[in-house]
Amino acid sequence: MKISYLFLFALLVSTGCGEKKDVQRKPEVTVASEPSAETKEKLPINLKTWLQFYQVENPGFSMNSFILSDSASINYGASSVKGNFEEDFNRIYEPFLVYSHDRSKYIDFDSYHWIADENGNPGFEADQQVTLVHLPSKTVRQISFFGPSFTIEDAYWEGDSSAVLLGNTYEKVPFYIRYNFNRNMKYTYRSTDTLRVNKSYTEKRLKMNGVGGK
Repeated sequence: MKISYLFLFALLVSTGCGEKKDVQRKPEVTVASEPSAETKEKLPINLKTWLQFYQVENPGFSMNSFILSDSASINYGASSVKGNFEEDFNRIYEPFLVYSHDRSKYIDFDSYHWIADENGNPGFEADQQVTLVHLPSKTVRQISFFGPSFTIEDAYWEGDSSAVLLGNTYEKVPFYIRYNFNRNMKYTYRSTDTLRVNKSYTEKRLKMNGVGGK
């Protein structure tokens, strides 16, 4: 009888182990979850505003829809754009400068792109130059230049050495470019989605700072 009990116990253990192995072989399915409300609150304000603008007509639009499409060295160039330390800098652009956290640098993607008329309404150039301005050394350098098919709509900083440009294309395929100035590298990400767009983010951003709509 003792041998029968031991045999039955061994048989049960063997059967249980076999079932456990079968369960472990089943593939796990990982479902991407939306960021929590707390995470969303921590987004840089310019990024949050940009996402919310497009989410009105495209509820599923998020940073999760972007994939890395290119990486390259930053190609600095000369610029005719005025820094805000120069006397002939047009003060209308001051509210649109995007400063690093320590305010030693800023990104300017407006000065070259539009100019306001006598009524305060913007007239846009076909091209757009993006500059990095370093205030301690009083230098203005071009870091990107775009033709009419691409528009930089906003920007924000990740600390003091990394900045992100948020853009859209003529075909309504959004993109962003992350600049790492310490490593002298830039990384371009493009959305896998084409957006439905009936309004201009740029016009909204300018109106929020008193330019346009008059």
